[in-house]
Amino acid sequence: MQLHIVEIVPYSFRLLLLRFCLPFSYSIFEKIMPNWFETWFDTEYYHLLYNKRDDNEARDFMLSVCSLLNIAPGSLFADVACGKGRHSRVLASLGMRVHGFDISANSIQYAQSIATAQESYTVHDMRNALPVQHLDAAINVFTSFGYFDTDEEDQRAIGNIYNALKPGAWFIQDYLNAASVLPQLPKREGEIREGITFQIHKYVDSGFIRKKINVADGNQSYDFEESVKIYSIAQLQALHAAAGFQIRHRFGNYSLEPFAENSSPRIILVSQKM
Repeated sequence: MQLHIVEIVPYSFRLLLLRFCLPFSYSIFEKIMPNWFETWFDTEYYHLLYNKRDDNEARDFMLSVCSLLNIAPGSLFADVACGKGRHSRVLASLGMRVHGFDISANSIQYAQSIATAQESYTVHDMRNALPVQHLDAAINVFTSFGYFDTDEEDQRAIGNIYNALKPGAWFIQDYLNAASVLPQLPKREGEIREGITFQIHKYVDSGFIRKKINVADGNQSYDFEESVKIYSIAQLQALHAAAGFQIRHRFGNYSLEPFAENSSPRIILVSQKM
């Protein structure tokens, strides 16, 4: 049986390993744990780098979607790849019952620690069947998709969402519109957060937009990677259709304006299970 360190080693101990036992490189973990998202999302550095999420943007987006689809308070939602629960908390504040799922135990622990009675959170890999069924709606937002090596894994994830929904229920997916950013790549940039320096190299490789992230923390240096698949709107629509969805709306930003292939920052698909 294959075991992943992220499943059996406590988070606090993994941080000690990062800080003190592997000053030369993070690559030894990558050999044991080839899935970058199983490690990077669970580190203190990921949460530090991305600690300036826009809560007002999330609220406006969820308000617009629920209004567009006439989703009533009390409806049962899944937030698939919910992170720390930013969108889940908005939905709960609107009176929805929300189950959030994420592969990061650290994110789920945080989300659960501040959850209301309307929210619950579970560590879960979207490639497996969702543990909650008969949903009124599901969201997968902020490009929390396209991490897997194969299209088949992505298709299985979409199929799992479809299977968890009631007939007539909604699926809202929000993904990076790669066409709007590809002309800017490759790109290098740096940020300093709380005295820790992040050097980021964004580039295109083998159908993915990749980020190489070097973290300089005191006299220690660590290397991480992010990778998301380049999907056109047509390819995402094909994944939805293959799962059985009917695509009802296509938008290009969080204000739900029409999608424009070369200029819209987002691909937002609103699909329905029939």
